[in-house]
Amino acid sequence: MIRNHLKMSFRNLSKRRLYSAINFVSLSIAVMIGLLVFVFVKDELSYDRFHINGDNLFLLYRSDYKTEDPKLESSIFDISPNLDVEKSAVLSMPFLKLIEDRVPEIDKLIRVVYQFAQLKKDGVTHQEDIHYVDGDFFEAFTYPFIEGQPTTALNEISNAVITKEIALKYFGRTNVLGETLTLEGKTPFNFIITGVLGELGNTVLPLGIIVPTENSTYYRNFNENWYFNAINGFVFLKDPSQVEVVNEKVGELYRERYSKMISDNREELRLSESNPMFSFGLKPIGDLYLDSSIKYSQNRSSFLYSIILIGIGAIILLIACINYLSITVASAGSRQLEVGIRKVMGANSGQLRSQFYIEAVLISLFSILGGFTLMQLTLPRFNELAGKSIELSLIDNVQVLSIGLLFALLLAFMAGIYPAQILSRFKAVNGLKGNNTYKIKPVLIKAMVVFQFVLCLFFVSMSLIMHKQFEYMNNKHLGFDKEQIVYIDKVNGKSGLIGEALAKEPSIESYAAASGVFGGGQAFNLGIAIGGSQYTVAGPSVGYNFFETMGIPVLEGNSFNKERSFEEQQDKFILNQSMYELLKKDTVQLNQWVKDMQGVVADFHLESLQNSIGPIMFRMKKEAKLSTLYVRLAPNKTEEGLAAIQLAIDQVAPDSQMNIEFLDSYLNSRYKDSEKWKEIINVASVLGVIIACIGLFGLTGINMANRTKEIGIRKVLGAGFSDVLILLNRQTIWLIVLSTAISLPISYYFMDQWLSGFAYSTSITADIFLLSACICFLVVAITVSFHSVKSTSSNPIDSLRYE
Repeated sequence: MIRNHLKMSFRNLSKRRLYSAINFVSLSIAVMIGLLVFVFVKDELSYDRFHINGDNLFLLYRSDYKTEDPKLESSIFDISPNLDVEKSAVLSMPFLKLIEDRVPEIDKLIRVVYQFAQLKKDGVTHQEDIHYVDGDFFEAFTYPFIEGQPTTALNEISNAVITKEIALKYFGRTNVLGETLTLEGKTPFNFIITGVLGELGNTVLPLGIIVPTENSTYYRNFNENWYFNAINGFVFLKDPSQVEVVNEKVGELYRERYSKMISDNREELRLSESNPMFSFGLKPIGDLYLDSSIKYSQNRSSFLYSIILIGIGAIILLIACINYLSITVASAGSRQLEVGIRKVMGANSGQLRSQFYIEAVLISLFSILGGFTLMQLTLPRFNELAGKSIELSLIDNVQVLSIGLLFALLLAFMAGIYPAQILSRFKAVNGLKGNNTYKIKPVLIKAMVVFQFVLCLFFVSMSLIMHKQFEYMNNKHLGFDKEQIVYIDKVNGKSGLIGEALAKEPSIESYAAASGVFGGGQAFNLGIAIGGSQYTVAGPSVGYNFFETMGIPVLEGNSFNKERSFEEQQDKFILNQSMYELLKKDTVQLNQWVKDMQGVVADFHLESLQNSIGPIMFRMKKEAKLSTLYVRLAPNKTEEGLAAIQLAIDQVAPDSQMNIEFLDSYLNSRYKDSEKWKEIINVASVLGVIIACIGLFGLTGINMANRTKEIGIRKVLGAGFSDVLILLNRQTIWLIVLSTAISLPISYYFMDQWLSGFAYSTSITADIFLLSACICFLVVAITVSFHSVKSTSSNPIDSLRYE
């Protein structure tokens, strides 16, 4: 019986090649997306899950309250950061030591400091990640060792553990135990390699070189400073259920040690005595990657991304199932003869349903294999879009394929249940009479097609608003002249020498050095309270002629210039307009600041347009201490200017690895995350529209089959080609209009939510909805033309001769 069902299923699928191919392509694309989403979510959830005692390992952080009734925890659906609470994972060295001594529930407290280091190889200086950690770091974190022993690797202050990548880069091999590694600096230091790590897996710690904490400048200079907060503390608990107890005890210690500072902050922010001002928390190491509210590492994400992709994948899979349903029902009319003969030969409804279920299983299995193959082919491109480096092992492929096969069975049942019921109920007499005119009420399918196009219009609208927002950002004036400016990072104290070499070049208009501007280098941040509100003041450092080079107007006073000596200006500062306006609201504060204020400059966008312009205080530093150089090229001399810059770098620092690019390109790179989601939505829009149009193809087939006799009669009575064409497509037009009306409020809400993540954004206008509707309508018109033209050009005798 099963063999016969299989044989007939293959025959039927081969006989209806067009519908079979459409179902196969539609489901394969949907399965591909579903499998890609699965591997993405699996990768997102895998960060730091490999530590043997990961359930006992936590990051200690402090939450500072800035309002009277703060919202303590942000929802994963919150697009904007929570401004009521600031979470910080850095504390002071002595306070971490106090916690370790006074909280018995803590088995180990591991201090971690993350910095950069300069290493030299073959005369070329490289910048590497370096972590200063306590000696028992590898007892809590179980990273794989391929050389050395984790329990003894950091026993001595001069020991170092490196990753396999570092070993291969500097030595060309991994068996490097006992080799020496030299960190450059004012006083170069030699480390003896005592361990090599293998493949790290997904982790929030960007490990490269690991050395004992005592080597850190923070440890040497601030080991007894209770107010220098720059150290991360990872806590290893004896019992993970004691998290709340530890939080309470750490909070009591903080309140005991910093009571005056807490009181002063309460007074400045004008908060009531009942406000606790702060609280401590422990974030499990396995959950740290997906918590974007804690500023620990650049290597972090949000589970919201996974939810969005799961939603997109589920929607496209649902659309594909709807397509299968509508197309199978649309082609059902041609199977009445088959059903009639089977029933006359003794087949019952159960046997007929089994036949149709087996067909659904076959097309589902073929689609799973097709989707799995497409997933393998598109995975590299998906990695680019998602910012991942996912590589599937044999075990991973078997797991993904197994899940796909289980899904195939579910898909076959869900997508085949309705067609099987419809087809098995056909009357034998109609099939044997050769009656191919039948009446299937497509109310459910119409509703599903409307649902499809609501989703498609949503995707297209989101894609259009994203494109409009990025155009807005590219064209918005940022408060300075970014054209013809070259951005040179990692100059490592050579900015003055490079600038002197460039000053003689006619292709160079001007140059200036800075740190902490546009993300280049580090800047200090200062927290101040003005008028009862807490503000964070950015503190970048600049050199001579920075504002003139960048085209930033000086509104009051003077900029830092060479007409006055460095000593006269080093203790002065220049404020941006926002900072100056804030100070003017508080006369006492203004009088304190104005004595050291050299000037006020116009506001400009130091950060991306996702953030509003905040208060900024510029200080002057010697060019040798600034990390970034900005060079303005003369008009129409771009090539000559770039050549001059490269020549100057080769002369001054031939072994360096400086990054050279135009400033506008660098600024655009700050929107990589948003650009990534723009591309993902674009792809979802295209695939969603294509798959939905396949479903509409099936609905048009139903419409034509339901009205075969009617069309024949109308043509006999004199209806022309255009009359029949309008008759067939009228309901499709109404469905598109209905879909547009439903999608408008949904699309508007989500567009508004996405734009709210930008402090400066474009507006949502009617042309976006009109254009999205026109795009969908055009694609629909092309889709339905196949059945419409076929029906209107058919001979009416074919549909009337049996009556």
